[in-house]
Order: sequence, then structure tokens, then C-alpha cells
Amino acid sequence: MNTQKLTILEVAHRSGIAKKTGNPWSIHEAQCILEQEDSEGKKIVVGTINLPDVLKDSAPGDYLAQFSFFKSMEGKLEPRVVSLVPFGMSGPKAKAGAGVMA
Repeated sequence: MNTQKLTILEVAHRSGIAKKTGNPWSIHEAQCILEQEDSEGKKIVVGTINLPDVLKDSAPGDYLAQFSFFKSMEGKLEPRVVSLVPFGMSGPKAKAGAGVMA
């Protein structure tokens, strides 16, 4: 797993009924700023990432986010947030592995 600082600006919730299966679906998409460092120094990345159901009610703010990879419906390996800890605090908000799908 990888841990990085993540600033959540807003969590958007979308839901509907799948046309193909008729099953309900919901997505919790966090608009965020990711701070990461590499050999060239600190990088800021702005974008969105889906949150698992257990983290859907996360408030805007700074977090240490743990990421893990999962296989998407298209067969791609994609990162997923598996836990959030308020930045500067200890103790996970969600158990490691929560919301991870194979």
C-alpha cells in the first residue's frame, strides 16, 4: 500500500439504475489535490478519485490516504483509497482494505 497526503475539496454523489442489468449503482467521487514527491521533488496533482462506500461521507479537509490497487470492470488496475486519517492525527478512519474489490 502507498500513503500520500490528499486534500478533499468536495465529495460528489451520483447514483442510478444500470441499463444492462437493472441493478442500482452509486459512485462517491472526491475532487481532490494530491501531494506527492519523486526524484524531481514535490508534485501537485489535481483530479478526482472514487471513494469506497465506507468513506463516502468524508468531509473536506487534509488526510493521509492509503491507496491500494483493484481491477476495474474494464480489467484495468486502478488505485483506490482504502483508508483516510486526518492529516496530523493518528488512527485510521476506515480499516485497511475496506472497499477493495478484486
